Amino acid sequence: MKKRYYFIIILVILIPILIVTYLIKDSNQKPAIKIKDNEIITSVPNCSEPTIKIDKIRNIKLLDNVEIGNKQVGYKEDKCYAGYFDTQFGTCFIYINPNIHSYIYFETKDDNCLINYENEEKTKELYGIMNNK
Repeated sequence: MKKRYYFIIILVILIPILIVTYLIKDSNQKPAIKIKDNEIITSVPNCSEPTIKIDKIRNIKLLDNVEIGNKQVGYKEDKCYAGYFDTQFGTCFIYINPNIHSYIYFETKDDNCLINYENEEKTKELYGIMNNK
């Protein structure tokens, strides 16, 4: 009976420790964009990883200035906005570093989207890849 009691106590203590450890590890990761197999995969700490199929993109534009309004749902930190935000194009799925002033706007069947990469040069390279699908 004592062994069972100790086992339950260990589980009650161990499970929360494992959950907290996972959340701390995940929150220390940097936001990132990956391009793989004709897809753009956005990765934000403690969030899902939306995937955008490059061949489903239409009406693509490279912009230098965009008005970002209120966050509807998502993540908003100094170096990363991710989620659904109000913009000059209406509500958009965005994944941007607000300190980089080069943006790619595009539409998919389901969403208007706005993204940028880690710097203006890489954003322009990504635009080239997306535009030459």
